[in-house]
Amino acid sequence: MSKLMHLFRILFFYEWRHFRAARGLVLLCGLLLATGLYGIYYGTTEIARQRTQLAALPELTRRNVAELQVKFPGPADAGDIGYYHSTFAVHHPDPWAALSLGLRDVNPSYVKLRLLGLHNQLYATDNANPMKLLSGNFDLAFVLVYLLPLLIIALGFNLLSAEREEGILTLLLAQPVRPLTVVAAKLAFRLALVLGLAGLLSVVGMLWAGVPLDGRVASWLALTVLYCLFWFGVVLVVTAWQRPSAVNAVALLGVWLVLVVLVPSLLNLSVAAARPVPQGLELTIRQREEIHAGWDKPKTETMNRFFALYPQWRDTATIRERFVWRWYYAFQHLGDQAVASQAAAYARGLQARYNLVEQLNLLSPAINAQSSFNALAGSDLPTHLAFQRSATRYHDALRAFYYPFLFRKTEFTHADYAREPTHSFTSPPELTTAQHGLLKLLLSVAAVCGLGLLLLRLRPITPR
Repeated sequence: MSKLMHLFRILFFYEWRHFRAARGLVLLCGLLLATGLYGIYYGTTEIARQRTQLAALPELTRRNVAELQVKFPGPADAGDIGYYHSTFAVHHPDPWAALSLGLRDVNPSYVKLRLLGLHNQLYATDNANPMKLLSGNFDLAFVLVYLLPLLIIALGFNLLSAEREEGILTLLLAQPVRPLTVVAAKLAFRLALVLGLAGLLSVVGMLWAGVPLDGRVASWLALTVLYCLFWFGVVLVVTAWQRPSAVNAVALLGVWLVLVVLVPSLLNLSVAAARPVPQGLELTIRQREEIHAGWDKPKTETMNRFFALYPQWRDTATIRERFVWRWYYAFQHLGDQAVASQAAAYARGLQARYNLVEQLNLLSPAINAQSSFNALAGSDLPTHLAFQRSATRYHDALRAFYYPFLFRKTEFTHADYAREPTHSFTSPPELTTAQHGLLKLLLSVAAVCGLGLLLLRLRPITPR
């Protein structure tokens, strides 16, 4: 055993010297390190921008209140306040989101709310460049999932073929050393190099982003290690076929394209076909049509429909005026109710698609790793849907706050602004999703490494 370890250390040291002499590989590792640092910088900068944006919202609310206090210096009709006063449902990012932005670059981090219909406000987003959304943001998770395998391919495509093509393998195998020991030493050096780079970037990213040092640190590192092991398993499988370096390079790049590009695209198309989702645009259009139709319907019909939902306000005075705020907000809410089932189906459809992808992402470790990183960071789809549900509850709380003023004809004073409900939502991590991702990655690693070892046993390494 000691002799075997001595040979292993000699081979490992030889690989180190060979790596230092290969300037192209050193440059490639430096390039990956630089892109990883940029990914960390971009992610932390984006989250800092969002936090700055969210931190400014209370001041915007305060200014809005100050303007309304000037506009209505005395006691005012609560209907006027509810129409002109705006507040915000805010989605605070978890510090881990700086390392894996997920959907935080696509979905809004806050929703501006008034007492009007909810869904037009809930689904209103700022315009964004569609090409930018398609390519995604360049965060640390992107570097680890999509670029790190390319470095592994560059380091491992000629694992044995280079020595065979240069005639060195014949001399090497003439020594008292087993071929599997040679392969193990070469893989061990490359694995140590890649894990060192990935670990360094992960630690720097965690310190830079100021993440809490909880159990997610171990989960993030475990996901990174298993993902790297998977790609080294792929290298082992291709190496076991003992083909020329050019063939190995093409094969490995083909596997990368299939697992990182082709399978995710086909998976997206199949999931979209299997789990159709109602169009969000149809939902908002229908709500607007329902609200606009409210102007032409008899007030008695509108209020009776509203009182069926809120019987506690049925004893309020009959509306005889041409316009009254409680009638206006009643048909606004009825517009929301008209599309409530459609909105629920839309959310269920999105969640069903996500669940189906989680069931099928074993076919693509890249999707599995990316979704697991997003789950740890609280930047995935379930977290956004949870925020929307929280914003809906906040809108309900606003209505519950204003309705007594509207239906009891109570005047709204300056002191009442301070009693208005506020909202805050912080992304929770989806730890169960991350744990399932770890298990699926472990199965992928076991499968591909087992296949590689089996091929090495069936196809003994030879100099030619």
